[in-house]
Amino acid sequence: MAAPTYQLHHLCIFERHPRESMWNWLRWYHAIPAYYWEGIADLHHTGEGGVDYTFLACGAPFQMQLEAPPYQFEYERNWFAQHGSGINHVCWIVPNAYDTVEHLQSNGAAVAMEYEEFGGTYNGFVAIDPEGRWVEIMEYVNDFKTPDVEFRPVGHVGLQTLGAVQLCRDLDSQVEWYQDVLGLRTVLDARSDNDGLVYLADPAYPARRCVNVLATPGTDAEQAMMAEHGPVISSILYEAADVDQAWADAVAAGFGAISAPAPDDRIGVRTGYLREPSGNIVQVREPLAA
Repeated sequence: MAAPTYQLHHLCIFERHPRESMWNWLRWYHAIPAYYWEGIADLHHTGEGGVDYTFLACGAPFQMQLEAPPYQFEYERNWFAQHGSGINHVCWIVPNAYDTVEHLQSNGAAVAMEYEEFGGTYNGFVAIDPEGRWVEIMEYVNDFKTPDVEFRPVGHVGLQTLGAVQLCRDLDSQVEWYQDVLGLRTVLDARSDNDGLVYLADPAYPARRCVNVLATPGTDAEQAMMAEHGPVISSILYEAADVDQAWADAVAAGFGAISAPAPDDRIGVRTGYLREPSGNIVQVREPLAA
């Protein structure tokens, strides 16, 4: 069987108070492309409950999904009890989710949630990559689809999401796994002696400008997150034409300041760090040189 095609779609944030926290995002140039709740018939209902999802986007196809408690499945509730509000998983779209179960398991992934069909909207399951980070695999069915947003930077600061940053214990082995198993290609490699970061992209790049960044901790905030949670999806990555104003606007919108934009020697551009309402790290950087 040929390897499935994986397309980066969104990350999921388990959020204790999503109704309150989303206002910070909306004040920072974001929009709500989709909102799903338990009152919608046949949408992701199980014997354990229904959904409460709010999707947020900013100038690019990569989105964030805020999910409110109580979470549907016991394995999700157990994760929340251990980690609290945080980025729970990265989601990938595939042509056939059921076929992907065997593909991932045969390549060293475990299954956290068995394959399930959700009311004629989408089917999927949740896997665990070799270092323990969650990977959601999903296929759309019928005419259901989470709407995309306009693919161009937002506002006078030119802000847009790029993807997620995943902290790794063994960077080289994880880059190899995501390349070989998910079919990602390298668009930026800033490694030295198994340290640094790598930008990976799916086959739809650059038409869909989304990246999956694998990295070792490069800041005190990342070191602390890694020490507390182990290998983790740590950050949401943004690009801005005016990185100083974008960072200042985020602080004005209620994000916590970690460090103002400063040169990042690993990639050669200025990068600022923030903390969004649920405690996750946000990175906003200048555009990379072509």
